[in-house]
Amino acid sequence: MAIPSSIAKPLQGLTCPVLVPKQVDWNRDYSRMTLCSLVGMTDEQLATVDPLAMNLIVAKGIPALSELNIARYQVRVNALVVDFSRRYLPSVEKYFHRDPQTFENDIRFFRLGMIQRYLELEIGIEYNRDQRNAEHIWYINPSDLFLNGLVDTRQGTCGNMAALHVAMAWRLQWPVSLACVNNHFICRFDDGTVHYNTDATPTGKGGFKSDPDDFLMKEFELPAIAITCGSDLRALRPREVLGAFVALRARHCADVGKAQNADDLVVATEPDWLLARHLFPKNRGIYKNHLAIATMFGDNLFDPDEQGHPNSYARMLQSLHKHQMVRPGDFQRRIAPIIHGEIASAAAEEFFFSLKVNQ
Repeated sequence: MAIPSSIAKPLQGLTCPVLVPKQVDWNRDYSRMTLCSLVGMTDEQLATVDPLAMNLIVAKGIPALSELNIARYQVRVNALVVDFSRRYLPSVEKYFHRDPQTFENDIRFFRLGMIQRYLELEIGIEYNRDQRNAEHIWYINPSDLFLNGLVDTRQGTCGNMAALHVAMAWRLQWPVSLACVNNHFICRFDDGTVHYNTDATPTGKGGFKSDPDDFLMKEFELPAIAITCGSDLRALRPREVLGAFVALRARHCADVGKAQNADDLVVATEPDWLLARHLFPKNRGIYKNHLAIATMFGDNLFDPDEQGHPNSYARMLQSLHKHQMVRPGDFQRRIAPIIHGEIASAAAEEFFFSLKVNQ
């Protein structure tokens, strides 16, 4: 039996060239900038915003981090970049020129990897020790997810370790952004001609980790649709990066609610999940989390037998599924009305009944 091409040769991640600002202001004052002002910017305007500042502006929406001094962290990361670019990078580039084949014959690839090596060996950045082998983590401490925690303690997670790499690359005007691999963040270099992935989290080996797309698809069990829909293995646009940071905030707040067995705190994260979806609508992880929280939210708005309750949505899905279960020989005959919305409309009519307005 012939193997479908999509199985025989996995789809590769999509290219999405990173927006690089024409000018970078390392010392811009973000003390009065808010999440609302960030949301109102264009992609081009957001590309001029320091990813570190963007990350911490979102973090300041968490009560425990409301007093964060963004300028303080800018100064510290600025110093890292100056040391990296003026001292460290020139001292190690000789290794590339001795054996360029080891580094894809591309100085861009080498330099990208050196950020990880510098942060680990020179600065002492490492993955959180108490979370390395944990099967499940509740992010009760928001500093485990945001850049203040990584800069202060030199221990972090994929959420803030990848963000630090991006913040450094932004200062160097390198085309590097965040990328998603399921619920994991990596960095992705994409200048429109080549793309490279680096993972900031595997510390302790003194090198850097860069895996090709097909390996990551297999390792993280990514289906082809995760790529083609634009969710995973693609450099994020600035607005999507902002959405990813808002999702981190929502994750922390939801985990606090779960740890306290307080459903009201979990449900209270619905606006953040909704905003994250607005900013990064194609992300599958954000969609799944928002759908779960929105279902809990809807349970508080309607009686179980009312139209609009999640139960009525479940009935709609059951109806759609029932009508789409077709025998192979009936496929062409039965699929046409589904495509044209006749069956879908009938199945959804009950669910959306209460939204109709008589004029």
